[in-house]
Amino acid sequence: MADIASPLPDQLNVLRRRWRALLALVVLAALVIVAVLELAGITALLIPRNDNLKVVAVYAAESGDSSFIRGAQMAVDRINARDGGVLGRQLDLDLVMEAGSTDGTALEAVVAKTLDLSDYIARTRNLLAVVGHEWSDTAIAASSIYNLNNILYLASHATAQSLTNHGFDTVFALQPDNSTNAQMIAKYALDQGLHRFIVLSDKSDYGKESVNFFTAAVAGAGADLVFRGFLSNGGPRSTDDLLMFILDNKTFRTADFDAIFIASSSLAGTADFIKRARVLGLAMPILGMEYIFSSAMESAVGMKGMKDVVGVSLYDAEGQSEGARVFAADFRQIFGQLPDLDAALGYDAITLLGDVSRRAGTIDPTVLADTLKVARYKDSPFVGVTGPLLFDRNGLVTDTGVYVVRHDGTGFHTVAQYQIPSTLAQVSVIDDDMDGEAGPLPAEATPAGTSLVPVSPSPASPTPASPGGALPAETMPSNNPSGTGPLRPERIDP
Repeated sequence: MADIASPLPDQLNVLRRRWRALLALVVLAALVIVAVLELAGITALLIPRNDNLKVVAVYAAESGDSSFIRGAQMAVDRINARDGGVLGRQLDLDLVMEAGSTDGTALEAVVAKTLDLSDYIARTRNLLAVVGHEWSDTAIAASSIYNLNNILYLASHATAQSLTNHGFDTVFALQPDNSTNAQMIAKYALDQGLHRFIVLSDKSDYGKESVNFFTAAVAGAGADLVFRGFLSNGGPRSTDDLLMFILDNKTFRTADFDAIFIASSSLAGTADFIKRARVLGLAMPILGMEYIFSSAMESAVGMKGMKDVVGVSLYDAEGQSEGARVFAADFRQIFGQLPDLDAALGYDAITLLGDVSRRAGTIDPTVLADTLKVARYKDSPFVGVTGPLLFDRNGLVTDTGVYVVRHDGTGFHTVAQYQIPSTLAQVSVIDDDMDGEAGPLPAEATPAGTSLVPVSPSPASPTPASPGGALPAETMPSNNPSGTGPLRPERIDP
C-alpha cells in the first residue's frame, strides 16, 4: 500500500511565512483605518472613552506614603461625591513620581529629566491642571513646559523666588517664597532672644537661598553668625562628622550659639541631622523652613527628638475655622493621624481647582488663571483650610496668614502668626517663654515687602503652662563665658 503524501518541511515554512505576511497586512490596514477615524473624531463613537477630567499630582520618590497625595485624594473624593465632579464631569487624580536633585546629582540632569517628564504630562487627555513637584528646581523647569502648553499649574511646594518671576500666565505658587519664610523664622527667633546662630544647608539652590535670606535677616538685626556649614546629604562628609566639628573645635563652643538654622532640599538629610544632633546632646532650638512641619519628619526623627524644632507653615493645624476643623477631623479618622502642611496643601490645591472652575463656568486654563488673580479684588475670595487663597498678578500667594510652628515633643503647635503683606511692623507671638515675655520686634528688622500684624492667639494654641509652652531653661545654651550659670540667652535690645 502506497504512503499518503505529506507536505515537506520547506513547504510548511513557505505557508507559515505567507500567513504571517497576510496577518501583518490585516493589522496594518486596521491601524490605518483607526488613524483615519481618529483624525475624523469618530473613534470616540466606536471606542467609548472615560470623559473624566484629570489632575496630575507630581510627588517625590522619597516621600513614601505622601500626606500631600492623601490630602489631594480626599479633596477629589469630596468634589465627586458632593458636587458631582467639576462642571458635571468626574475628577480623577493621576499620580506621577519624580526624583529631585541631591548633592550627588547634577542639576542639569535633574532639569533634563523634569523637562521630559513634564512634556509627557502635558500630553495627558482631559487634563484640568497639574499640582505638586516637591522641589523648586523641578517646579521651575516644569513650569516652562506647562506655560508653553497653556496648562494650569499649582505649585504646592516650590518656594524659590524665581518661580513666579518669569511672567508665566498659568503658573501659581501656593506657598510664600523663601525670602518671606526665612525672614519670618528669623524674626520669631530674634523676638525670643535668640541672637547667635549656626546656619547649615545642603548645596541645592533652595538650601543656599534660604540660608542667605535667613542670614541677612538676623545679621541686619545685629545678631551673630557663629558658623556656616554644609550638610552632606549622602556626600563624603557624614552628619556625625559635621556634628563632631560643632561639638569639638577650637573656634567656638556650644555655649557660643543659641540655635541652629537648617535648610535642605532633602527631608531625609534634615531628619538625619536633627536625630543625630539630639542623640549627641544638642538640645537647643533647631529652626527650619516650611518642610519642617511634616509627619514624615516626625516619623524619621521621633517625637522626642523633635522637641523645640521650629518651622513655618501656611497651615494652622490648630485653626478654628469650620473648614479646617472638619478637614482635620476627617483626615484623622481616615488615616489615623493629624494632617500636616503637605496634606493641607494637597487638599487645598484640588479644592481650589473645583472652586475656580465652578466660578468661571469653564475649564479653559486662561480663564481659570484670570479668575484666580482677580479674586483678590472681589468680596468672596477663595478660602481653603490653609486660609485665603489669593494671588498677585505674578501668581504668588498673598493676603493670607502664615504661621510659625514649634514642636513640643508630642506635636507641632502654633506659636506666632504673620499676615502678608501689610504695613504694620509687628508680629503676634504666643509667648512660649523662650526668653521671658514676647513682644514686638524692632522695626528696623522688618523685611521689605513682608510686614507683620498682631492677631489674637487661637484658644487651641499652647500657653506657657501647656505642654506646648515654655522651653525648659536647661535646653538653652549658657551666656556665661565659662559655660556655666544661668542657661538663658541674651536679648537684643530694640
